[in-house]
Amino acid sequence: MSSSFSHRLGAVLVLAGAAACGDVPLPTAPLAPTAAADARAATSTTDENVTYSPLLAQIDARLAASGAAYRVAKAELRIAAAGWNGATSTVIFANDRTRGIGAEWVKGDPRRGGNPGVTYTFGSNTSIAPTTRDPDGSNVRLVSAADQEAYVDEAMSAWRSLTCSSKPITKVPVPAGTDPDVVDELVLGQPPSANYAQPADIVESGWQPVSWFETLAGPDGNFIIGITFSFIFTDNGGNPTDIDHNGKADLALAEIYFNDGFYWGNGAPNVIDFYSSITHESGHGLGLGHFGKVFATNHSLADGFQLSDVKFAPFAMMNAVYVTGRSEISGTDISSFCQIWASK
Repeated sequence: MSSSFSHRLGAVLVLAGAAACGDVPLPTAPLAPTAAADARAATSTTDENVTYSPLLAQIDARLAASGAAYRVAKAELRIAAAGWNGATSTVIFANDRTRGIGAEWVKGDPRRGGNPGVTYTFGSNTSIAPTTRDPDGSNVRLVSAADQEAYVDEAMSAWRSLTCSSKPITKVPVPAGTDPDVVDELVLGQPPSANYAQPADIVESGWQPVSWFETLAGPDGNFIIGITFSFIFTDNGGNPTDIDHNGKADLALAEIYFNDGFYWGNGAPNVIDFYSSITHESGHGLGLGHFGKVFATNHSLADGFQLSDVKFAPFAMMNAVYVTGRSEISGTDISSFCQIWASK
């Protein structure tokens, strides 16, 4: 079975490498795209841009060798858009029309303990913490693990509050002494740790350094805000299963990671918003794909490219490109969620 690394975006934007000051890592704030990225954006008019990833194929091979009954099917990622000079016409960032990822959680799946909904947890075998700062750029500091977990809970609560589905989204703890995530080692070419034990259906795995994202996606890894790996169950021959016969592969696990190379915070223009980004990636974990057209039109070089030039049709939490500030779950997000979950 082949794996696809699904970008569902048209532009890859440049983030300069992280600097350090004392014990606090200082990500860099300015963002600007390369000329190649700008050209790639201008030609991105298809429903979905899919790039085959040899690395994900290698991960699948390692999972097969370990005897795991699942494979990684897709990695959904989100990028940041920010101002740059030189845009003279409409630039397409994304034009996504599919609302799912081609795989769904099976209600009452016996391989997941018969759970009618899904479970989630927050945990990682690393101690990496995101960096935040005040709106004026001062008071740079690390975010505590307790606050990180609270942001994850807020995001999951937003999806759980949608009333079209009565299926539970339940938080569970990470068993003491276990490693809750598997992708972090696999990306680095390492076998799963000896004490790995999957704690939940959706594992919010916290933050990884820029170097980890570069290993995953090359230089473009610098520009990824967050990424969700979706795993599907396979049979003894390594083929995807569909035990509920709905034409969709059966989800087995989702792991979500965020990039420590950005400042993080709450809605300010100089940080990546916790709620918007975690809620977006959690939507992928629940089976939602990207949706909406994201584009920018600027006919003058005089004022360069401004954030106000970025347009969404429709604006949604599940847009592929993050611009700035806090987003909320919108009508398109709700209909996408309900299309998947109301029938379960």
